[in-house]
Amino acid sequence: FIEPEDEHGGIDASNKQYQHEVIEKDLDDVLRKGDFDAIDQTVTPKTLARCKTNTLFKSFQVNQALRDLADRANPEKGDIEKLEKSMCEFTSALIDPLIANAYARYIFQSCFDDLLDEAIDTKQKKQLLGSCCGALYQLLHVSFIDQWFNHLASNAFLDHFSETEICFVLTLGKDTSKEEFNLIKKTINYIIGEYGCHSAKYCVVLHEDHKIISKIKFEESCTTTDALRARINQLQLPNSTSSLDEDLRVTRDTFTNQTLGKEAKKVVVLFLNDSIRKVKANTETLATLLKEIEDMQVNIVPIGIGEHAKLSELIKMATKDGTARHFGEFESHERLGTAVIKGIEGKNIYEKYKDYFTTPYFIFLRDTLSYLILLVLHFAICLSPSTIAFSRLEWAILAFFLGRVLMEVDQFISPKKAGMKACKLCRDGSSYQECSQEGQQETNEAEEDNILRKLCNYFSDRWNVPDFIILVLYLIAFILRIITWRNSTDVSENSLLAVSEYFYGFIAMFLTLRAFGQVIERKRGMGAIQIAFSFVIWDVMAIFWQFLAMILAFSLAMTKIYVAEKTYTSGKNSTEDLACSDSGLICWWNMATHLGWSLLGLADLDRLNSVDNSSVSLIHVLYSFFLIMAVILLLNMTIALLSNTYKQVQDNSLKEWSFKKAITVRTYSTYHPIPVPFNLLSLPLIVLWNLRRRDTLPTALAEGGRRIARNKVMKKLERMYFEKYGYEFPLTEGKKMDHLMHENEGGRKLANQIVREVFRPRGNKKEKLAFGQRAWYDLPGIAVDGCLLTYMGPDFCNICKSGNRKNIHSAKFKSPFTPETPRFEVLIEETGARRIVALGAVHESYDCHKMPGWYSGTVGYHIEDGKIFETGFHELGREVEGMAMAYRGDLIACEVDFSGVPEGKVSVLFSLNGREVARSSVKYTEGNKVFPFVSLGFEGITVLTKVCSKEGGGSGEGEGEGNGLEIESINGLVLLDCHLKAWYDSPEIAADDCLLTYMGPDFCDTCKNGEPKKIHGAKFKSPFTPETPRFEVLIQETGERRIAALGAVHESYDCHKMPGWYSGTVGYHIDEGKIF
Repeated sequence: FIEPEDEHGGIDASNKQYQHEVIEKDLDDVLRKGDFDAIDQTVTPKTLARCKTNTLFKSFQVNQALRDLADRANPEKGDIEKLEKSMCEFTSALIDPLIANAYARYIFQSCFDDLLDEAIDTKQKKQLLGSCCGALYQLLHVSFIDQWFNHLASNAFLDHFSETEICFVLTLGKDTSKEEFNLIKKTINYIIGEYGCHSAKYCVVLHEDHKIISKIKFEESCTTTDALRARINQLQLPNSTSSLDEDLRVTRDTFTNQTLGKEAKKVVVLFLNDSIRKVKANTETLATLLKEIEDMQVNIVPIGIGEHAKLSELIKMATKDGTARHFGEFESHERLGTAVIKGIEGKNIYEKYKDYFTTPYFIFLRDTLSYLILLVLHFAICLSPSTIAFSRLEWAILAFFLGRVLMEVDQFISPKKAGMKACKLCRDGSSYQECSQEGQQETNEAEEDNILRKLCNYFSDRWNVPDFIILVLYLIAFILRIITWRNSTDVSENSLLAVSEYFYGFIAMFLTLRAFGQVIERKRGMGAIQIAFSFVIWDVMAIFWQFLAMILAFSLAMTKIYVAEKTYTSGKNSTEDLACSDSGLICWWNMATHLGWSLLGLADLDRLNSVDNSSVSLIHVLYSFFLIMAVILLLNMTIALLSNTYKQVQDNSLKEWSFKKAITVRTYSTYHPIPVPFNLLSLPLIVLWNLRRRDTLPTALAEGGRRIARNKVMKKLERMYFEKYGYEFPLTEGKKMDHLMHENEGGRKLANQIVREVFRPRGNKKEKLAFGQRAWYDLPGIAVDGCLLTYMGPDFCNICKSGNRKNIHSAKFKSPFTPETPRFEVLIEETGARRIVALGAVHESYDCHKMPGWYSGTVGYHIEDGKIFETGFHELGREVEGMAMAYRGDLIACEVDFSGVPEGKVSVLFSLNGREVARSSVKYTEGNKVFPFVSLGFEGITVLTKVCSKEGGGSGEGEGEGNGLEIESINGLVLLDCHLKAWYDSPEIAADDCLLTYMGPDFCDTCKNGEPKKIHGAKFKSPFTPETPRFEVLIQETGERRIAALGAVHESYDCHKMPGWYSGTVGYHIDEGKIF
């Protein structure tokens, strides 16, 4: 990451925070109103980065809002879905560096469970969970029991330390912050506190200007731990960069001269906050020193602090028994010190257990095994006869369910780690004391919907639904068993006992579906089918209401027929043969159940027979219609709907399966590591331990430091995104054509810039032709800028405003064709929509609202149809052989040949891109000369024009003075050197004429001899003056990051800094579009 060293204090922090809140509120209001035009204008990467909420989290929320908006049958659904897809691409592009960068991933490690929660809550299936689920899992940290158990285990472990020598080596870069130095000192004090002074000796190596400034050595006797800590606290931050070679050389000599026994454990704890190259380390010398130290049986434990340290370099320095670690500068010293002790002593029993048995997937297997055991118990109880007293099986089931209740309650109450909810800290990185009041206010506001959010988090894992149902069923069954146990004496005709036994059967059914269903879902192939099954259930629910309505409709009609028949035949003796002889409600229920069974083919047609033949016939007709509509239409519709649902799930199987997998990871990452029912013992112990400690402030402070580091990383991720994509969204499949158009437009702009410079008429001392506005007769409807002519139209023509409006507007050069300047060239820069452009030769009084060749005595070449208009071909023009139509970028020319023609006429030659198109002739006398003439006829047309000398060179104004645009003021810049000698020494930038190319630190002597720099500047030797006040840069290639800037600096400014980074300079940085 390139971090600009911006010295500007910026606006007040509170005001900035308020502005971010306002921007976020406006964005939320726009999304809530649902106006797509306003949404499309407001939802941009720049707006998301300026919100108060974390950019990544805000993008999740906006993405969900857009998805919900598209689901509301919005008429602009297609456009909203495109924007939502762009948001997905933005999120993926934003976190791509996070996935690839180990340090950034570590910084986010402590909050990645929050990121996972937010992604799941907002259903970010496409861009994050589908492709990055593995990375999310890598970044999940273990539950809060880690701190509790590790504290107990480490205390018990450290009580039996053997004799130890620990040498703390502090190799610090020149930009070491006070936070980093204080963290190192606190970590050393923590380690001293854990080891004590009885079985350990300590040494500290810290240099300043090649001198040891620490006085702590092995030979000194340590009286008390507090005294040694006080000496550590007195260490001062050095003003110079440390040398790793020098520090290790002193460390080697220290262990060589020490007198402890050979059995003492020897350890070097190397604190490094920069890369090896920046701490003056020679590769060969470093390898030799490390080998010599290792040969003395010294264990090296390298610890990286801050973003500049590289874990790959630390790993190479660690010995076989050492462990290299990397931490942020805002990490807690307890966590860092514990990691150092683990690196020295190795992993304790709990750490080894955690490596194998506390990963989410092992917890899943262990939890599934617990469910299977519980299922086996229910299988046994389903085969056992009912008893009044509780059987052994029921007592075992009770223990399992009590443990399951504790597990589900723990999952519901504390879905996040304890450290994450210890305190709500400010987003801008203020201290705990400054933010405690605001954090408390935020906490109170969050508690208002806390229960609802916990319910959403709990039921986001759909396997918690059967868990909840199973617990409810068991609670009912347990209450019924308590009642029967206290009040009943006999199992015979005991309805409550029978019902309670029924519930055991229902519980066994749900346990079977839950245990085997979740196991099946873990395999990708079978999991897609399991997920499709859950989606199909919701579709069946929608069809179910259609079937229900169909059954109700036909059962009512058929019931009424039978009731009417019963009344009709009431005087006869055959009422016992009626199909429906019962009351109306019972008759309706019989008909409804008969129709329901008919859907499954289990109904008997004879049940519809009755006494009255007409009623039976009508019933049969209705029954036939029911079968046609319900069985044929609805069932086939159901099959089609379910097939479509399964196809959709199958097409998105990876996305859906990964999303469910991420939910499972989140669920089991918060699970208690002790399985059911043994958690009945462990969970109460943890609760008592947490109540005993009650020290949330250190946890809150550590979390506050990590939050600052995360915000810092997020700003760098935003910066990298803006450098690569600007303020635009990344390209989606649908926008690739737009990107091609954008690139084409950029190429057109670049080509136009080059063409204008190349095409501009150059100095000609022999002929001083006018250049610019003065070179032309009055141009109604055409704008002139140097040699550039732009069609403006009748709205800018005074003649058109006062009379008949004309679309054709022409420009007539003041100087006629002569033997010295016989050629007139027109380069077509833009053609507009119609390509109405013509050039030719006309007499001086020709109407500028006509095209050349329309009247006698003139000749013209019209590019839109490739025809020559001349005498005899005024209306339709003369066809020419070959391709004569011209387009954007083509060069057309009109050249008058003054030799070899009959007297009174001259030959006129027209060419396209240097190829002759046609020849014509026009009358020419001294009193009737012909003039260059160009016509434009549609909006958007721009052309470059110039009159050329006989030799083909451009004719324009002289270098000294002229009657048009002051070329001297333009050439004043050109006359300045544009090659390598024009710049101060810039070996890292290659200069070729006016082209500057970035070469990098490998070509910079300053970087080779010291700290490599990524920023390299070129400083012009000539300062700004009243004569040369302008400096222009044309961007030819941007590279991947678009890091370029221009500005004004003083002569001694460092060429490894960007303009505007320090006082007295100013710079425009294109990567962010900001002025520094």
